[in-house]
Amino acid sequence: MKNPIFLFLSLFALLNLLVFPSEAGPLALSSGTLRANGLTLLNDDQDEMQRFRVTSTTFENNKMVPASMVFNGTLGSNCIGGNMSPELKWTKAVPWTRSYAVVAYDVTANFTHWGVYNIPADVTELPANAGVATSSLAQITDDAGNVGYVGPCPPPDIVPNGIHRYSFTVYALDTKLDLPAFPPGFPAPAETLFRAMIGHLIETATITGLFSCDNAPSAGCS
Repeated sequence: MKNPIFLFLSLFALLNLLVFPSEAGPLALSSGTLRANGLTLLNDDQDEMQRFRVTSTTFENNKMVPASMVFNGTLGSNCIGGNMSPELKWTKAVPWTRSYAVVAYDVTANFTHWGVYNIPADVTELPANAGVATSSLAQITDDAGNVGYVGPCPPPDIVPNGIHRYSFTVYALDTKLDLPAFPPGFPAPAETLFRAMIGHLIETATITGLFSCDNAPSAGCS
């Protein structure tokens, strides 16, 4: 059953990209503050205090991620890691926030590794390893056809030093999302989440981790 489902999801994602090629990437990379309900806030880049921000005790912004976050298996390379999603904590968004979504996105490869949505507005933290497939969180199907967190494991020698940038973005939304299943009973793909958030974004915050199989012997890349 896995192959037909994966083929269906791949065709669906390809169709979306062909019809609307510019939506997913810019949205996944969006940062700062966006308009919602006719209200506008300062962009985070213009606010020295960065009122809405996300931090992690698992990794530092713009630093190499630990082996605990790396994929365990074959993706772009063969990797031996913990495949555990990082701890994430963010400041509370504006009062009209109705839910949060969190997306892990390989900026270098334009590849969605993980997505969670309909996080209650009074929740401002995800513990480490929250992205297991059996989690009660509402999760999407990533770009590899998996449900749950899939850690870094990029091909070597594709970019200088093999370093890929992985953004973990928290989206504050003015609504809860009702995503369809593709096919019924199977979580919606990343492209569906990105499109559903359009017009409902209030503000976003991003923390970025780096990873390279060329410089990660502890992760067992080959």
